[in-house]
Amino acid sequence: MASAMVMVDGEVIAATHEERFSRLKNDAGFPCQAARFCLEQAGIAPHEVDAVTFINESFPPASVANILFKRPALFGPKDWVEENERYWKPRLLERRDPGPYFRIMGGWDRVPDGHYYDLKRLDMDAEPGTVSETFNALRRDAVQRLLGVPGERVHFMPHYMCHHYHAYYSGPLRGKDVVVIHAEGEGGRYNSAVSRPTSEGLTVIAGTDECDLGRLYQWTTLLLGMKPYHHEYKLMGLAPHASAHEVRRSLEVFAPIFRLDEEQMVIRYNERPPDLYFFFRDRLQGHRFDGIAGALQQMLEERLMEWVSLVVRRTNASRVCYGGGVAMNVKANMRLSQLEDVKELFVPLSPGDESNVFGAAYWLTERHFLARGRDPETIPSLPHAYLGEEHGEDAVRETARTARERGFHVEESVDAKLVARLLAHGVVAARSHGRGEFGQRALGNRSILANPSLAGVVETINRQIKYRDFWMPFAPTILHECRHDYLDNPKDVDARFMTVCFPTKSKRAREIAQALHPADGTARPQVLTRDVNPGYHDLIQEFQRLTGIGAVLNTSFNLHGQPIVNSPADALYTFINSELDALWLDGVLISRQPIQQYLDPDRSRQ
Repeated sequence: MASAMVMVDGEVIAATHEERFSRLKNDAGFPCQAARFCLEQAGIAPHEVDAVTFINESFPPASVANILFKRPALFGPKDWVEENERYWKPRLLERRDPGPYFRIMGGWDRVPDGHYYDLKRLDMDAEPGTVSETFNALRRDAVQRLLGVPGERVHFMPHYMCHHYHAYYSGPLRGKDVVVIHAEGEGGRYNSAVSRPTSEGLTVIAGTDECDLGRLYQWTTLLLGMKPYHHEYKLMGLAPHASAHEVRRSLEVFAPIFRLDEEQMVIRYNERPPDLYFFFRDRLQGHRFDGIAGALQQMLEERLMEWVSLVVRRTNASRVCYGGGVAMNVKANMRLSQLEDVKELFVPLSPGDESNVFGAAYWLTERHFLARGRDPETIPSLPHAYLGEEHGEDAVRETARTARERGFHVEESVDAKLVARLLAHGVVAARSHGRGEFGQRALGNRSILANPSLAGVVETINRQIKYRDFWMPFAPTILHECRHDYLDNPKDVDARFMTVCFPTKSKRAREIAQALHPADGTARPQVLTRDVNPGYHDLIQEFQRLTGIGAVLNTSFNLHGQPIVNSPADALYTFINSELDALWLDGVLISRQPIQQYLDPDRSRQ
């Protein structure tokens, strides 16, 4: 996912995704609109920018094609199957050359509009090294041509190291007793590595390109008829629903693939299959879909737990920072946090590739500090995720006017007390306030909120807007002061960013049952302190005063298949094209019925 951010002396000033402006989910390519926003938000002129960093030092032609096609955004399951049949099968299984990937998958006719590069200069039939060199030249040129920053200030950073820098510097765990790890589908030289903080910066001490847990999750997503880069979380959500019998059956296929290499401190193949997609497609024929998901998840958890336990023992570092795309698997993160040898675990904000912009900036800042004799350990951690675009007053007023013209009810100067009453009465309301949050998780400022105790509210939200698969859970935002009432988290693992799951305490779990996984009762919470988001905290605190419940159900504010809303216009569009009850937009409440009808004591929402 294309993203951009601005950092000044180690502090993140602004960060957002290109998709929030283009409205194409998982948009790829040069993040021009996102970068322009970040510079404007930071009040920085192009000539004041000291350095720009891109992720990835080099690109094979297939990776360039991946960006040109906007493959993560635009390929559907049928396209992914076609790619495997037409390109990977002849190349990896039949050992013959099918031709260039770019040409096989459609060539220039398949390249959509919306790229900011000068693509006339790119010859995709050139030698691989030339393609990579030209593409990096186009990236450098785009910075100068579109942002006004001189091209000589552009740097390129190894992909895998971005995950390490983000995991380490954005979090609270610092010092010699910390170890940093990452795992992902594709990271360049390594797709999994171990690093340590040193006086010269983060230093890799182990790594491999064989830890294909993320890639296997991607291809299994396709095998189950879902969309890679989008629906891996659906497999994770499906896994707890599987019976032990079906899991054992499919685990016989998954379990023998990977092993722990204790000497090299990495996960490797026992015997590398020539191709993951076809290898598992053949061996999983006749297996139940839920058993496949459950077995894949169990294998992933077991291999990661073995690996992290080994890393902690070998490094004698019990405080673990963990990044990379595989770290988006919150259920596996829960198991890692419970390891006896792990004293503390930190999983950063949205640890997939979209947050590599943070890692790249931390890397540049670390180099800057070291060159000037400053201690990089003083680089501040990331306090919150609210780094995106903020609603302007004029845009809110225009949105309210449009809503009135469309026949909706509009109330102004609406405060948290009224919205908390509405939630308590069963209203499903979207909250769009302040600066948008970075990442794949909505954290209150672009969220749909509901009463987590009302039976049937999940079905209501799915009917109104989300259209999620029946097995998928929602998540709670829990007040920090109430976290121990609901979560079984004896180590007090950091849960600001919805990146770790936890078991819940049965005594209070029924109060937030609609925000828990229906099969295993776990929660993927955002634990909220008032200093991070006072307005959101006040809303939940008022809801607690009315109901006794110190949490709300929180899910992202977007239509199915679209990015999280960004602007007031996006928010109103989403409200209009759904059946949400209400939209709370910076103090303006837009609703389908008069507010008093929602507060009628005889009105049942259960």
